[in-house]
Amino acid sequence: MYLSQLILNPRSREVRRDLANCQQLHRTLLSAFPQAETEAARQEFGLLFRVEIHPRTGVATVLAQSVRQPDWTNLPPEYLNDEAACQSLADKYTADVLHAQRRLRFRLRANPTRKIETKSLPDGTKRNGRRVELFRAEDQIAWLQRKGQTTGFRVLDLQRNPDVPNTRVWNVRTNPENKLTGWRKGSDKPMKFGSVLFEGELEITNAEQFRQALIDGIGTGKAYGFGLLSIAPVSG
Repeated sequence: MYLSQLILNPRSREVRRDLANCQQLHRTLLSAFPQAETEAARQEFGLLFRVEIHPRTGVATVLAQSVRQPDWTNLPPEYLNDEAACQSLADKYTADVLHAQRRLRFRLRANPTRKIETKSLPDGTKRNGRRVELFRAEDQIAWLQRKGQTTGFRVLDLQRNPDVPNTRVWNVRTNPENKLTGWRKGSDKPMKFGSVLFEGELEITNAEQFRQALIDGIGTGKAYGFGLLSIAPVSG
């Protein structure tokens, strides 16, 4: 696993374009990897990313995690403010580091959703339903707690910031990998997906499930900058 820090150049036209359209940002990041052998390129390279805006300077940074080492020299010219910093995460994912009852600090930018209209059809099969966003604080927190139960952790301390910028996608067809997007024919307005930033402290309850969640990401919308679970040791 590899984690990269990309400090974007605000003067770059491509950067401004990508920050306005998260799907285009996703395409740009994928240019750092070889030609995908499957249609699900994000899954093939295990790409997860999160955009962070410095509160004082407004400079955008992208944290990108992948199972393959990226080549960021393939990004557009002058896309970065500086050389990309890339480190291997192999040592951080070992069994002696990620073990049950280990406490860690975490950060997760997510798009909490739930499925509705999933009642069984007359033939006995279950309707796939559709996803709707969760807006109430208590629903978003409950969503995170449910995710923890299925991915090997429980939340000990939590700060929730709903004021992070929403994600925008311009007029794109439905992506089979992420059913968040739709396509509004003739519309020149972007689709928006609500963002919430979770930060706090967690405890690992199942090390193998937790390790897989770090690799796979949490929740939907991973191609749009959601789902990257960042961890760090608890200080003190």
